[in-house]
Amino acid sequence: METRVKLAAMSIIFLFFVTQVSRVLAQSNEEILAKVGNEVITRIDFETRLKSLPPAAREQLKDFEKKKELLDLMIKGRLLLTEAGTKGLAEKPDIKAHLRMVRDDFITQEYVRVYIENKVEVSDDEAEKYYNTNPEIRGREYLKVSQIVVEKEEEAKEILARLKKGEHFSKLAREKSIDPASKASAGDLDWFEKGKKEKEIEDALAKLEKGEISDIVKAKGGYYILKLDERRIVPKPPYLRLKDEIIGRLKYQKIAELVEKEIEEMKKKTNIETFYEKLNSEGK
Repeated sequence: METRVKLAAMSIIFLFFVTQVSRVLAQSNEEILAKVGNEVITRIDFETRLKSLPPAAREQLKDFEKKKELLDLMIKGRLLLTEAGTKGLAEKPDIKAHLRMVRDDFITQEYVRVYIENKVEVSDDEAEKYYNTNPEIRGREYLKVSQIVVEKEEEAKEILARLKKGEHFSKLAREKSIDPASKASAGDLDWFEKGKKEKEIEDALAKLEKGEISDIVKAKGGYYILKLDERRIVPKPPYLRLKDEIIGRLKYQKIAELVEKEIEEMKKKTNIETFYEKLNSEGK
C-alpha cells in the first residue's frame, strides 16, 4: 500500500513538472494534442512520455490505436493532477522539494550530455590497452566441489577412513557435516571461481583431479574433507566481443573526471557557504 501511494505521488510530481513545461511550450505555439480544462498536452509532452517507456512498449505504440490509448492515459493523469492542484498539493513543501529535485537532476544530466559528453573520445588503442591490462578481463576457472565439515580432527580422520573403504561421500556428508548448506545438499556446493575460497582450501583443491578426495584440511569453521566434482575453464572473452562495453566504460570514466574538473573550476568562481552542523538537527 505504501509503495502504491509513493508511486502515485511521484506520478503527480512528474505530471506537474510536465504541466509547467507544457504551459511554456503552448505559449510558443507548440502543437497541442489535447486540452484538459485550462491545461494542454502538447506533442512534445507526448513524445517525452513515449521516450520514457521501455523499447518493447514504444514498438507497440507505433500503432495508431495504441497512441490514442497513451494520450487518453495522459489525459486521465492530467485530470488527477488538476484535482491535486485544487487540494493544494502543489504548494506542499515536500512536493516542491521533489519537483526541484526532478528538475535539477534532469537539467544537470542534460548539461552533461550536451556540453561535456561531446568533449570525450575513446580511441581504439585506449580500449585495446584496457582489454590487455585490466586484471578483471581474464580467463576464469570454476570449480564444482563437495565437502564434509566437522568440528574435531579425530572425527574427520574416521570419516576419511570410511571414504577410503568405499562409503559414499554424499551419505557421510548428510550424516556428519556440521555445515548446514552442504549437509542439506549431501555435501554438494554451488560452482565458484578458483581463488575465492580460503588459502588452505584452495591449496588442497589445486592438488586434486576430478573425482579425487582431499586429505583433512584445517580451515575456518572446522576440519574439511573435499571432493573435486568438476573443473571448468572459461577462456578470456575476445576483444571484439567486449570492445563496445570497454569504450562505454572508459567514456563514462572520462566524463566523470571531466565533470569533477569543471566543478572545481566552477567552485573557484562561486561563493559557497556550508552549514554542516545543521545536518545533525531535524530541521524546523
